[in-house]
Amino acid sequence: MLIAIRFFAAFCFSYLFLLPLAHATRLPVEARKSALQIFVQGTVRLDGSVKMPDGSIILPLMPTANTPKRNKNEGSLKYPVGSENPEIVFYENNWGHIRTIKKDRLLTLPLPNDLPEAIRKYLLTMKFPSDLIVPDGFVLPKSLKPMAADLDITLAEDIALAKPDLSPKRAESKAYHGPGIYALTSLSKGSIIFVDGKSFAKLAEFPTEGTPCGMNFVDGRIYIADQAKNRILLLDPNKRKFLGQIDLTAGCAPKGIASLPNGRLVYVSESANSSVAVMETATGKVLVRTKVPTGPGRLMITADGVYLVVLSVTAGELSVISTYNQKLIGTVKVGSVPTAVVISKKDKLAYVSNRMSNTVSVVDLGKRQIVGTIKTGVSPTGLALNNDESKLYVAQGRDNTIGVFSCKTLAKLQDIKLPLDVDFPLSLCLSPDGKQLIVSSQQTDMIGVLDTEKLDFAKVVSIGKPTHEVIWIPAN
Repeated sequence: MLIAIRFFAAFCFSYLFLLPLAHATRLPVEARKSALQIFVQGTVRLDGSVKMPDGSIILPLMPTANTPKRNKNEGSLKYPVGSENPEIVFYENNWGHIRTIKKDRLLTLPLPNDLPEAIRKYLLTMKFPSDLIVPDGFVLPKSLKPMAADLDITLAEDIALAKPDLSPKRAESKAYHGPGIYALTSLSKGSIIFVDGKSFAKLAEFPTEGTPCGMNFVDGRIYIADQAKNRILLLDPNKRKFLGQIDLTAGCAPKGIASLPNGRLVYVSESANSSVAVMETATGKVLVRTKVPTGPGRLMITADGVYLVVLSVTAGELSVISTYNQKLIGTVKVGSVPTAVVISKKDKLAYVSNRMSNTVSVVDLGKRQIVGTIKTGVSPTGLALNNDESKLYVAQGRDNTIGVFSCKTLAKLQDIKLPLDVDFPLSLCLSPDGKQLIVSSQQTDMIGVLDTEKLDFAKVVSIGKPTHEVIWIPAN
C-alpha cells in the first residue's frame, strides 16, 4: 500500500510539469524592470500594480491566449507615443500597465477619444491579474469589461475620458445672507414655482410638461427629476429660465436627487430600475449606476459627503451607499412606505418617516441599525430638524398637523394644527435662520409659514396650485 501511495504521488508531481504553465500573477522580472524604468518614481507592489508618489495607481495587464505576440526587439510600446508619463504601456513579454485617473471620488481608466483602434483591440485581449488588489472606488468602462475577467469590479457607463480632471475642486456654495427664494414643485400640475424668501409672494411659475419630483440646488442651478419624461431639467433661478435637460434611460422614472457638498456629483434615484445613477455635473454624464432595493425615492447625503442615504418605498428599506466607491454598504429595514429623510450633522442619525406605519425610524448610519422609533400622527410625510438639532418637525398628513418631537427623548412636545386652507402637508423646509418652517399642501393651492418661535402659523400664501417638494435656494 505504501509503495502504491508513493507511486501515485510521484506520478501526480511529474504530471504537473507536463501541464502548460499558467501565467504567474506576480509581475515577471522583465516587465518589473521595464516598469521601473518608465515609472521611475513608482513602487511596484506584490500584485504588479505601481503606486506613484502622488497616490495614483497604475494597474498591471497580463496577456491571454488571444493576445498577439510582440517582437522582443520592438521594446516597450507607450501611449501616447513618446510621453514621459504614458497612460498605457505594453512590454516586450506582452504584459502591460494602464494608468488610472481620478474623477471626483471615482477611479477609472483613461479612454481618450483619439485612442487608436489597434490599441483598443489589443487592450481587449488582456486582463487584470486574478489576485489584483482592486483600488477603492475603481470603476471599469463597460467597453473594457473583458479585462475584469473574474474580478469583482463595478462597471461604469461607457463614456470617453479625454484627460485626467485637473480642474480645481468646485467650491461649496458661499454663505448667503439674503432672503433667497423657495422653489416648490407641483407634481400634479407639472410646474415649478418660485416664492420670495421674505414676503412669500409668488415670483414665477415654470411649466415642465412633465411630473417634477425631487429638486437639488447645485452650483447655481436647480436640478429637477422629471419622472414622466425620464430626464433631469436644469433651471437657472437668477435668470429664471430653463438651461436644458439631461436624458436618462427610457422608463427609469427618476424621483429623488441629491449632490455632493462640492457639487461635482449628482445622485438620481431611478425608481423603476431600482438603481441610483451617479452623474458628473461638469459633463452631465452618468458615470455608474448602483443597484438598491426596489422603488428608490428620496435621497439625502450626509453633511460630510461620506454617505448617500436612499429610501426604497416599495421595499420599506433605507440603503447606505459609500460616495467613495459608489457601492451599497448596507440596508436597514424601516417602516412601511418610507417617505422622507433628514440627517443630523453631529451624530449622523437618519430620521425616516414611514407613511403607512405612522412612525419615524431613527437610524444610526455608522452602525446601520435602528436606534429609536417615534410614534407619530396619521400618515407622517415631510421632516425637518431645527438648527441646533434638538427638535424634529413632522408633517402628519391625515391629521393636518405638524408634530414637534424631542430628538433627545423622542417624545412628542406639541401638535400644531394647520390652517384650514392648508390640507395634507407633504414637505417641510426650514428657513436658513431657523425662524420659519415652510409647509407645502398636497390638496390645496396654499402654503403655510410656521413661526418656529411662537409655534403658530404666521402666514398662509396662495400659490395657485397644490405643492409637493420645497427647497430653499440662495438666489436673488
